[in-house]
Amino acid sequence: MIKVSIVGASGYSGIYLAYTLLLRKDVELVHITSQSNAGKEISEVFPSFSKMNGCGCSVNFEKLDEKLIAASSDVVFLCLPHGKSSSIVSSILKLNPLIKIIDIGADFRFDRLENYELNYEKHAAPDLNKYFVYGLADVYEDKIKGVQFVSNPGCYPTGALLPLLPLIKAGIINFNSPVIIDSKSGISGAGRSSANISNLFCEAQNSVRAYNLWKHRHLPEIKEKICNEMLTGGYKSACGNGKSDGYKPSIYDEPAYLHKHEAEPAEIQRKYEQTHSEENYPEIIFTPHIIPVIRGILTTIYIKLNSIAISENAIEDIYNNFYKNSPFVVLLKNGILPDIKNVIYSNVCHISFSKNGAYLILVSAIDNLGKGASLQAVQNMNLMFGLPADYEIRDFTPYP
Repeated sequence: MIKVSIVGASGYSGIYLAYTLLLRKDVELVHITSQSNAGKEISEVFPSFSKMNGCGCSVNFEKLDEKLIAASSDVVFLCLPHGKSSSIVSSILKLNPLIKIIDIGADFRFDRLENYELNYEKHAAPDLNKYFVYGLADVYEDKIKGVQFVSNPGCYPTGALLPLLPLIKAGIINFNSPVIIDSKSGISGAGRSSANISNLFCEAQNSVRAYNLWKHRHLPEIKEKICNEMLTGGYKSACGNGKSDGYKPSIYDEPAYLHKHEAEPAEIQRKYEQTHSEENYPEIIFTPHIIPVIRGILTTIYIKLNSIAISENAIEDIYNNFYKNSPFVVLLKNGILPDIKNVIYSNVCHISFSKNGAYLILVSAIDNLGKGASLQAVQNMNLMFGLPADYEIRDFTPYP
């Protein structure tokens, strides 16, 4: 029995996570926290839980008690705004150094602390950052298996990276041309506590709008992960003006949290700094939009290939080989294009592509609360505990 605590369980990702875990017979939900709903039964705040046939309608929200969580949990999910998780992680680890952590927020997503601090705020636990594995589970499954700490990717990065990374690893993208990413998200992506008037029904209905042009916080996350894969894929001189020499960032090869951490040699660190400075990143243009639906993200990506001779069959083979062991990433065929209505309430990512000469359009669809948050977090938990990636993750989207 896996004993689970959820910190910040009354937000959209937290409550969806609670719902998913309460259905599992191998999981005991020992603590769910909500500062504003402490003392209330989960079914009192969310009446839909009252019909779960005894699976969890009697679970109560609690105020955060780090000692209690540390003493009784095997794994803690943190579903908090940026800047809130890092100090809690530090406190819990002092009480229980063996506890597993999955952060659904942004605090531990960046390999370089500078990238986090430039786009968010001063990091409260910089010494812990290097121990977190980036939890894009369908790409980094082998690196996630058995680890202690995972940072769940952002929803937009998930929808963009899953179609892009296989092509980057294959070395077929021409990065002399910009990569253009256009994403459209349901309103739930703004969170349940958002006070932004533009997210009210009367404002959002019948409206499609772009926002945070050039400055969305998921853009640097996307850039950093693309740069990492350029260094390990077919781009030995990329991201560092020819100075990378094939260097592979070693964040995933760090010793376990309890072991002594040996500093990297100065030369390796110097190359890492060179290749991960902002001016060395490939040109990525990212435009997010809000659309008047509850959940789902549709992402369209425009890229140029290295050669016009690269065939559609070759691209299809790249995807099929890359995701052959993934139960959640599906390459659609016969001209079928991704649609968010076919992936909501699931952990599935649908991908399609269309080639015209040397140009390629990629399209992906995910559920921002499922694949983009809670269900990918459960997929990561499965891997951390030695379970199959798809264990007890229900993936059927009702139609219509």
